Amino acid sequence: MALFYLPFLLFSVSQFDGSYAGATFADCGDANKRLTISTGTVKPDPIQYPGNISASVDLIVLKDLPADNFEMKLDLTKLQPRKMTVPCLQDIGSCTYDVCSIINNHKESFCPAFPDPTKCGCPMKAATYSLKNVGVAIPNFGEIFVNILKGGYEGKITFHDKSSGTEIGCVAITFEIVPAS
Repeated sequence: MALFYLPFLLFSVSQFDGSYAGATFADCGDANKRLTISTGTVKPDPIQYPGNISASVDLIVLKDLPADNFEMKLDLTKLQPRKMTVPCLQDIGSCTYDVCSIINNHKESFCPAFPDPTKCGCPMKAATYSLKNVGVAIPNFGEIFVNILKGGYEGKITFHDKSSGTEIGCVAITFEIVPAS
């Protein structure tokens, strides 16, 4: 389940045009958004497969989020050799995640990010949540996957109120995966 953190940590923007300027983070939410991303880093950048990454992100909750009732949807596209939607396989790829369940099941990783770590979980109150140097292992799925996974990716991460379907935040992403040296 450690790979669940990857979408949280790979927030970035811009079109991949064959050159790689590094992972960056950008908000794509509308005027009614309830959360946004202010900063983020991923190391190493580009991401090496297989390998480990260390990532940091500041999530700003502008208005209290629904108690136990919001989800995160990742829509991920591989850009080379042609644009292709990355399917959801074993919670990796273009998947939907129940944010509150994940936080509750991985408190050791998420609680330090909360303004008051003793009040870790949902509902998430308006505040800044700072995930710092979170380590994520990208498992080795075998040598054949090196050529399949390498390349540029873009995507969109949207957060929704599960009851109403209302979007409460959006982050556009791009990143690159290269073979580990």
